[in-house]
Amino acid sequence: MFNFTRYQLIAAFIIVGATLAGTVVLVGKSGVFSTSGGEIKFLQPGAATEEIASLPGEPKQPRTIRVHVAGKVKNPGVHDLEPGSRVMDAIEAAGGALGDADLESINLAEKLADGQQVYLAAKGEIRPPRRSVARSAGANSSEQPMDSRKRGENSGPKKFTTPGEGTVNINSAGLEELQRLPGIGPAMAQRIIDYRNEHGRFQSVEELVEVTGIGPKTFEKMRPFVSL
Repeated sequence: MFNFTRYQLIAAFIIVGATLAGTVVLVGKSGVFSTSGGEIKFLQPGAATEEIASLPGEPKQPRTIRVHVAGKVKNPGVHDLEPGSRVMDAIEAAGGALGDADLESINLAEKLADGQQVYLAAKGEIRPPRRSVARSAGANSSEQPMDSRKRGENSGPKKFTTPGEGTVNINSAGLEELQRLPGIGPAMAQRIIDYRNEHGRFQSVEELVEVTGIGPKTFEKMRPFVSL
């Protein structure tokens, strides 16, 4: 058994302590340890941050999203936006809205996702798509909520219902104005215009029954609101 003097033991402790302290300082200056993949790896300076940032289980956020902007915008097409962008950002990326765009019928604050389409309708547009929509790729107008479809259907001209409210001049009225007459929709209004173009001005309100599709019952509903 070894016999050490008191001074030898003190010297040994000092040497061991100094060695450990030097090792800690060396590790701190040169890098860190990583246990990625069940292995202990020593990382060089500058690599520690990359190793930690690329640890598995943390999904990377996309840098941009792509949105299709169509309708009444200056530059329709596919545009790259930042994640979290809204409909108003998509319209701005497409050069802004045209003068006849219907900004009241679209939710400008709606958040967008990658692959969505933003359609900006024209004012008074009644043919599909009847309303401005922001929808995901692959969606069609039949997949819109029921209340949206109803609002689109009821967005036409207001009908006359009570005699005295007003009249429609069937010799000068356009497609939308003719639809204010009871029982007259877009197709029937177009028939009235076609008849007028073919035969000239109506000579009497009763001549309306000569238009295909307008029978006596429909004519009686219209009569209080028709003028020449």
